[in-house]
Amino acid sequence: MTMKEQLDLAAVLEKLRWLRLPGMAHALEDLLERARKDNLTPLQIADALAEYEKNSRIKSAVERRIRGARFAEINTIDGFDFDFDATRKKIRSRYLALHELGFLDRAVCPIFVGRPGTGKTFLARALAYRACQATKNVLFTSAAQMLNDLAGGEMHGNITRVLRKYTHPALLAIDDFAVLDMDTAQAKLAFQVISERYDHRRATAITTNRPFKDWTKVFPDPLNAQVIAERLTERSEVFLLDGKSYRDPRTPT
Repeated sequence: MTMKEQLDLAAVLEKLRWLRLPGMAHALEDLLERARKDNLTPLQIADALAEYEKNSRIKSAVERRIRGARFAEINTIDGFDFDFDATRKKIRSRYLALHELGFLDRAVCPIFVGRPGTGKTFLARALAYRACQATKNVLFTSAAQMLNDLAGGEMHGNITRVLRKYTHPALLAIDDFAVLDMDTAQAKLAFQVISERYDHRRATAITTNRPFKDWTKVFPDPLNAQVIAERLTERSEVFLLDGKSYRDPRTPT
């Protein structure tokens, strides 16, 4: 490459960066070399540049979604042992169908019920990660963290902003829902989140170790528990994980 060509290339790269086209900027030099070798047409070069930029933006969007989901750790479905027991085998096809993500458009709520160590959180987290890969807005939280955050919002006068954090994502995944007893204020906040997501047809995934009939033991008002359960299950895909615990028997559950 001549000195003039190097200067011209540097000028174009500067313009691409100014235009915030990092994919094109990153690929341009190698693409020009390939164009010389393969005798690419101007249209082929333009198409390749556009493809690089598209892929760069998708990659950045996915990374933002993963950061925004606030995973404590990343779980992917290839790490889940469906052959561990009969219960896992039984749910395999139904669960994997969720990874096509059509359930988000239909506002279907994936619900994972079972005792500790049976894979509920792993499956919910893997599903949420898959949604991030499709550039969907996702938030993964524990029920305790969500309720504490909402209570703090009420205390500091910014409950509307905090509620939006939980009601707006395309997928909200709540771990350990209806596990710890709630007081009246917490039950009201949980009701607000679930009801608004139901009204706006947004999918909510939950994991819980309590069957629905026992939720009245957690909520101070049995009617409140019933309404929340009904709104979650009206459009739902329920996975009952009642098999063996995958955890080492020496590990506390």
